[in-house]
Amino acid sequence: MKKLTMIATAAMAFSLFTSAALTHPASAAGKTSTDFTDLSGIDASLKAKIDAMLAANIFEGVSEDTFGITENMTRAQFAKVATLIYDIPVDSTVKVSSFTDVHADDAANGWAIPYIEAAKKAGLIDGVTDTTFVPGDSVTAGQLDTLLLKGLGKKVSVTGSPWYSDAVKQATELGIHPAGKSGDQLANRADLVQSSYTAQQAFDNQTLISVTKVQASSDNKQVQVSLNKKVDTAKATLTLKNGTTTVPATTSWSTDGLTATLTIDAALAAGDYTVTLGGLDASTIQTATGSFSVAATNTGNVTIPGNYTLPAVIDSGITSSATGSITKAIAEDPTKSKLAKEIEIKVTAANGDVVATPGIVQSVFSSNSGVAKVGVSSDHRAYVIGNKAGTADVTVTVQIGSGEAKQLHVTVTVTNDAVITKEIKAKETSITQKMSVVGSTYEADFNAYTEMDLLLTDASGIEYKETDIGDYNFALGTVFSINHIEGDPASQVGTVTVDEDGQVHAVGNVTSFELTAVAPSGQKATSYVTLTR
Repeated sequence: MKKLTMIATAAMAFSLFTSAALTHPASAAGKTSTDFTDLSGIDASLKAKIDAMLAANIFEGVSEDTFGITENMTRAQFAKVATLIYDIPVDSTVKVSSFTDVHADDAANGWAIPYIEAAKKAGLIDGVTDTTFVPGDSVTAGQLDTLLLKGLGKKVSVTGSPWYSDAVKQATELGIHPAGKSGDQLANRADLVQSSYTAQQAFDNQTLISVTKVQASSDNKQVQVSLNKKVDTAKATLTLKNGTTTVPATTSWSTDGLTATLTIDAALAAGDYTVTLGGLDASTIQTATGSFSVAATNTGNVTIPGNYTLPAVIDSGITSSATGSITKAIAEDPTKSKLAKEIEIKVTAANGDVVATPGIVQSVFSSNSGVAKVGVSSDHRAYVIGNKAGTADVTVTVQIGSGEAKQLHVTVTVTNDAVITKEIKAKETSITQKMSVVGSTYEADFNAYTEMDLLLTDASGIEYKETDIGDYNFALGTVFSINHIEGDPASQVGTVTVDEDGQVHAVGNVTSFELTAVAPSGQKATSYVTLTR
């Protein structure tokens, strides 16, 4: 927020006008212009702006059924509106003013203390003197222009005659000057609505979004992110990274769209982190990234839980059968092949909590690469794939943050067993597809792997999802069967076939059927398919 200080000339002018004290503004919660009797005959455009600012809790009535549309605007009222339209933080717990003439027990203006103090702290407005604010004084159109312009970061000259001539000129060009009024005339609450509404629109349009603060919680399991401006939380995304490695996190936004909390499954390890704002138009963002560091702590134990048993997929010739987009080279690359297993690194803090450790593997070495082939991915994770039957000792070097590197050992046993399916599951057990007219008949085509949302887990604990199963079917050997084909009884039932790529093709009079994926182990997963026209 750019500093907006009340200049001496304007401050003197503030003290020349005093209006009758207003009562504490009535609550505007849930109110619209129709709830105030003095707004029934006003211009529709003004009424729409009042409704918008009532909904945003920027304006309130002077009583339960009176808005006070024609009453003069006071310095206390303007302090509140100015803080809200320019997004200045207000501490509602502040009950004591730094000005001697503003008191909490003042029925007319005591309510304004948090807003006056917030506006003063932000440099938005000063007192008439060093010790007095004169909250009940009225505001002129020239003073209103000056403050709103400075809040928009505009430079205003007060050396002309009259002093407010430059302010009126600029404000008029921006459409925020009270229509039909000279700079020395008093501004009423209608003027305040019109001018502050337009100024807020200009402020929102010129203020770019920035990440202003990023901080980890004391247990390093959450990250608090603050923004200078509210965002559309349905579109905005926040990405947490440790170096170049993305750390999975769940984002929850505050109702005002100004702050977010990123929740991580386990405590963050020591290191340097960034949070990047995305999902929005890049032209609306000034600073998209914030950073923070997690200090090194006593991480307790760093282990590889358990040893590994893998099938000999390379030497047995399984990878030589790779087809399509999965070439033999990919199938045998530990960092790319689904037939390879990630070597899990578990870090447990001194208090027993599991610490999230993305991208900490520096190197991996196999004592017998002819048995177990290993590799480190670009995101610093270790993988191993079985070559031929035998046993190998695998050494994994890890480094957490700026701490010392540690070597971990794990025994990898490679067997001559085939790739055995332990479980196959269809996440979608009920599928509906629409048939299309092709020539003189109805047809439907869809991919069984994706529509069934298949998940296959082999005996080594490696998971294959949807099209992964089809890509690696040279090793997995999954087949599909079609059962219980039904159609309209009035005519002959049509046909349903499935090719080796899992593409289902239904032709003719078919209304439903059962689609079953069968693994060589005998494991099955079935979905019921309904076809519509």
